[in-house]
Amino acid sequence: MTQIFSLTGKVALVTGASRGLGRAMAKALAACGAHVVVNGRNPAGIEATCAAIAAAGGRASGAAFDTTDRAAADAAIGRIEAAFGRLDILVNNAGYGNGRTGSAATDAEWEEIIEVDLNACFRLARRASVGMLARGWGRIINISSINAHIAREANANYCAAKAGLEGMTRALAVEWGPRGVTVNAIAPGYMMTPDNQDTPLRNDPTQRERFAQRTPLRRWGREDELDGAVVYLASEASSYCTGHVLIVDGGMSVKI
Repeated sequence: MTQIFSLTGKVALVTGASRGLGRAMAKALAACGAHVVVNGRNPAGIEATCAAIAAAGGRASGAAFDTTDRAAADAAIGRIEAAFGRLDILVNNAGYGNGRTGSAATDAEWEEIIEVDLNACFRLARRASVGMLARGWGRIINISSINAHIAREANANYCAAKAGLEGMTRALAVEWGPRGVTVNAIAPGYMMTPDNQDTPLRNDPTQRERFAQRTPLRRWGREDELDGAVVYLASEASSYCTGHVLIVDGGMSVKI
């Protein structure tokens, strides 16, 4: 049964994998046999992720580029396909929020998050799909958020981008499914990651506990708690699953 989760012989690109959830998912894919191309903008972080994968007996290489740089992203996928002959799995993980309210956000601040969290993911998926469709097999996994489903203050552009990402996931799943490429998303809840460790949500004990108590499991998620979801969606275990958003939030989105 474990063979259904094997990724041996597959090549995966994980964006934003120099730390946090991206690093954890890259390690999980490598542990199941994939050669993982680790993307980020921080060379030291990329090197650390690759070293962690190698130390665990996995295979990885680095690809430093900004996902919003169209030419750099296209060239990076071209290099991956030239080096390995294929790109089988794309995990669109790179993204962030800037905490601006709908009232206060400038056009530039709105567009910044839409560009990173939605537009760049579309362009990478479109580019990666070319080889996947030609080979008749591919996995595209977009990392969304429960903020695509439930909102909090000062998060309008992030909520909009992630909701758009889920709509895009469904549309591409319908378009590319007949040719063997599945497109799914993971929507994490509130996770303990380096990206939010210096925010009021984490630093203010009252806020931190409020979000924990808002979750039926009564805690924030760990970095490694998307591992099972990403391996499932990347492997043959999910061969009949496409256009799906897998919510991993400790039950927050179902609690009144």
